[in-house]
Amino acid sequence: METNTWSDKVKTLVKHLQFYWFCGHVFLVCNSIFYFMSVLSFHSVSNYYCRAYAGALIAYGIVAYNSYMAKMRTKQLLLSENIQYLILAFYWYCVPPITVTLIPFFVFSIFHILGYVQSVLLPTLFPKEANPAMNDWCAYLKAQTEKYHELAMQIAGYTEVMLISPRLILGVLTFQTSLLALIVFGQFLRSRYFDSPYTQLAFRQSVNFLDHFLLPENHNPHIPTRVSNGYGQLRTYSERIFTLPTPPAKPSTTSADKTD
Repeated sequence: METNTWSDKVKTLVKHLQFYWFCGHVFLVCNSIFYFMSVLSFHSVSNYYCRAYAGALIAYGIVAYNSYMAKMRTKQLLLSENIQYLILAFYWYCVPPITVTLIPFFVFSIFHILGYVQSVLLPTLFPKEANPAMNDWCAYLKAQTEKYHELAMQIAGYTEVMLISPRLILGVLTFQTSLLALIVFGQFLRSRYFDSPYTQLAFRQSVNFLDHFLLPENHNPHIPTRVSNGYGQLRTYSERIFTLPTPPAKPSTTSADKTD
């Protein structure tokens, strides 16, 4: 017979930092949805944007705190992708809203929430011994997160390379976005490029697509010569920053999400 009351179960959850990490991700997802809806209605509410990134700061801040308490070396800590996402979230929180920047955080948070629900929340509130049906629900959630994990990582990688980067470049060229935003995100993307096979793949496919249309040797008569030459110079400069490695092996679908 079940002896723990609901109050006891909730107390068990809230005494762990992981619960507040979970709440940060829930806060991020809920406010992101509200913000995306406001943008689609052509009446964007920036408060939702700020609240979404506040949730990101809570979630990634807790991960950073745990890493610090684990006495991780300073250099290793700064190179951690969790710290990089924390710094990036703080920067986006401090500048005027750029909608597409929320997408990777939104995608990551959905998977973190599902992982916490199936591994911690449901087993704590509905112990498997007293609720055998919960085994099926937990197994289902776990199977779905594993099934779509690779797709989610690809969406995040492609968004960072193919949506956020062009948006920032266009914003800088039209004087709507600070050059600092492009510099900060460029440094972040450079780190992701060397750490994430998903980001490498997104880069390679983007470069191959642009090469086909914009390189001088593949000159398209509909593309101005200045544009082709400018792209060639930009590509040469980019190669100095992003030393293109050999094509990465296909990412494993069973690897754990490192932004937990």
